[in-house]
Amino acid sequence: MDAVSTYSVASLAWLAIQALPLIIWPSLISTLLRIDFASQGAQYGGTHAALEQYFARSLGLAQLALAGLLLVQSGALPLNSIVEEGSESTSPPAPAASAAVLVTAIYQAAAGSYAYSRYHWTGQLAYLLGCLASSALAASGLWVLLFAGESKRRVSRRTGADKSTSSWPFRNAVADRKRR
Repeated sequence: MDAVSTYSVASLAWLAIQALPLIIWPSLISTLLRIDFASQGAQYGGTHAALEQYFARSLGLAQLALAGLLLVQSGALPLNSIVEEGSESTSPPAPAASAAVLVTAIYQAAAGSYAYSRYHWTGQLAYLLGCLASSALAASGLWVLLFAGESKRRVSRRTGADKSTSSWPFRNAVADRKRR
């Protein structure tokens, strides 16, 4: 499994962990995260509860949709996986893989910063755990974008050097000495 697929599956797992309680039992999440439940109990009527349930379930379904799109766009879930017997499947990486990883990494960074600000404001442990998990996924998404996205490197047959690098902003003095 390559790095993009690993990131996609990890992101799917985290989004599913967040989404399933929102879909199955949305009032539990809002009750757990409410700071002052006793003082809001009188005004917490049916309209607010129904609205919270609607938005919680919508958020849960949106997170599952984002995770599913990430799996499909990154190529972790092969849609054309019909392989003849005896032949190996060497499909090229999906063209939208880096775009899907970029969008989800930005989402995870935003979710992590929001969770951190809520943790700083309320001091609740649930926000800290959400911040840590989202920040770890954002950092791994950035790592995948920077270092693991390119599967084929252009390597010189004669020197073995990587042709995809340039001399900007620093020149390669060792290579210049070898040329002379």
